[in-house]
Amino acid sequence: MDSPRSVSHSPTKSSGTTPITLFEIGVLIASAITIAVLSFPLLQAARESSRRKTCQRNLVRIGVAMQEHESTHRKLPSSHNTDTRTQATAFGVAYPDNSRNGANGWGWGTILLPMLDHATLYDSMNLSRPCWDPSMANQTGTQVPIFLCPSASAGNTGFEVQMAGPDTMNGLPIKLSNGNAVRFGHSHYAVNAGTVAPWDRSARDSIDFSIPEVVKTQKGSKRVSIDGPFYPNSRVTLNSITDGLSQTIFVGEHSSIVSHKTWVGVVPTSMSIPRLDIRQWKSEASGGSSLVAVHSGPDPRKPVGHSAVYAPNNPLGHTDSMWSEHGSGGLCLLGDGSVQFYSAYIHPETWVALSNCVGGENVK
Repeated sequence: MDSPRSVSHSPTKSSGTTPITLFEIGVLIASAITIAVLSFPLLQAARESSRRKTCQRNLVRIGVAMQEHESTHRKLPSSHNTDTRTQATAFGVAYPDNSRNGANGWGWGTILLPMLDHATLYDSMNLSRPCWDPSMANQTGTQVPIFLCPSASAGNTGFEVQMAGPDTMNGLPIKLSNGNAVRFGHSHYAVNAGTVAPWDRSARDSIDFSIPEVVKTQKGSKRVSIDGPFYPNSRVTLNSITDGLSQTIFVGEHSSIVSHKTWVGVVPTSMSIPRLDIRQWKSEASGGSSLVAVHSGPDPRKPVGHSAVYAPNNPLGHTDSMWSEHGSGGLCLLGDGSVQFYSAYIHPETWVALSNCVGGENVK
């Protein structure tokens, strides 16, 4: 009789999956966090690169519009147009002010609207009326994208235009006879007035900005001319820019994190006020013309040791110089239509040479 065979049973594998342990979950979470942390700067850099390209395209389009204006009108647009002689009051605003800002005050941005695909907005405004006319408040408060840099923070939806306040650092809203404040649309770009600030001229020397002013220095009296391509009532042509279009800055950035700028124009008694609500800037308020323009310095009106060159992004945050949020420098439109990035650490002599259009310097 055969003995029963022994049957061996080999262990079989379980058909189910092994549960994930808490340790493994922790490893996955840590890996995800690490990837996110490492990729965040890259994502931010990509976004800033995109914003910077948009800003560059804006400036290129502005440059094309300026050349078109010069071709049509045989001159570049003025920083703003103003009647420096007529004394009157309109909507509660008396003019001209101490810097001879008067009617009608329309700025370079307004003049270029038809050439920037905003003819409808331009046609809806009556430029024979003051730019602070309350009947055009909706138009002058319009957000115009081409005048806005995507990287600029602290304001792009319009602002209340201010006049001098209780001190040199603060302002008060300009009130019209109807009790309303003047509100203008933002611009993050301003035209270049050169080395000397037109808004710091005396009332006597502001009647005609094309005539040199007499400035008293420690070495005696000196005749000083505005040397930039844009100033009140200017009639600069491309051919008159003897330094060369590729070596002359036309437009630069000015972020509203420092002070407000506008595409609309200049209201008499207005000032460019430092944004102390954002940061404790050390710069004082600047005259109304600096709502549409900036300058580089040095200023011969100031004593030796106090007259400086204001390169882009000067840490003092000057209300009348260029300031960008693209890092340590800013984008500038040159007269030939090109756009260049200039560092905050640019050599002062080079910055001065780029800022004036008739100095004859050799830009390096």
